[in-house]
Amino acid sequence: MILEPTERIFYQTRAAQIAVQSLNRIVDEQIIGMIVARPGFGKTHTINYWRHKRGPGFHHVWIEADVLTSCRPILNALAGALGLGGQRYNLWDMKVAITEALAKDPVTVIIDEADLLTVRTFELTRSIWDRVSELRGLDGERGFPLALFGTPHLRTMLERDDLERLRRRTFHKAELPGLNLKETETVLGKWQVKVDEDGLQELHRLSQGSFGWLNVIVPIAQKLAAKDSRVVTGAIARATTKYVVGLPEEN
Repeated sequence: MILEPTERIFYQTRAAQIAVQSLNRIVDEQIIGMIVARPGFGKTHTINYWRHKRGPGFHHVWIEADVLTSCRPILNALAGALGLGGQRYNLWDMKVAITEALAKDPVTVIIDEADLLTVRTFELTRSIWDRVSELRGLDGERGFPLALFGTPHLRTMLERDDLERLRRRTFHKAELPGLNLKETETVLGKWQVKVDEDGLQELHRLSQGSFGWLNVIVPIAQKLAAKDSRVVTGAIARATTKYVVGLPEEN
């Protein structure tokens, strides 16, 4: 994995460092952890970077959830990663086999976009974790590493009364910050864009620290600047809002 200079810089941001530290703790202590970040804050990129740095011998399961991710897709992904053969059509048998396999080999499970899971699916993963901890004689203090990544809606989901058992077992919680002004200035090197101080302030304000929104805003600003001074000024940065839908609301 060869990193571009701006990628190396991105993985040194506060958000990336917190995500990596969180994953390391979850793995080392074999606990459930929740890492929350707004869209565009780089959580998925950081997960992939961390997985690569762990090396090809690192046994783990990575699941990227979506609106269709119910109990069966979760069980199928776990069964496949644990080498349990073809699909088992009885969900209970699948769960028992997965639980026994994780008790013998507590591999790391990472679920990205976990805020899209249903209450039923959250409870399934929690019950598997609990049973693994019981089989290992660890009394709920450890089970297997389970990292849940998602938007702030994930935190809201876990505050539900019917997910209290999962919330009590979530021993690590972290929220990833957006880019600060200095980090924003640094990652602008990706586009080799010329920007004055006011322009930098406006790009940071408009993106609210989101690398994802910078990916949308900066190319437009560059095109607008090419018609004028070729330097992205505050006025040019503000003009991009005419062409962008759905920018984060100001605090």
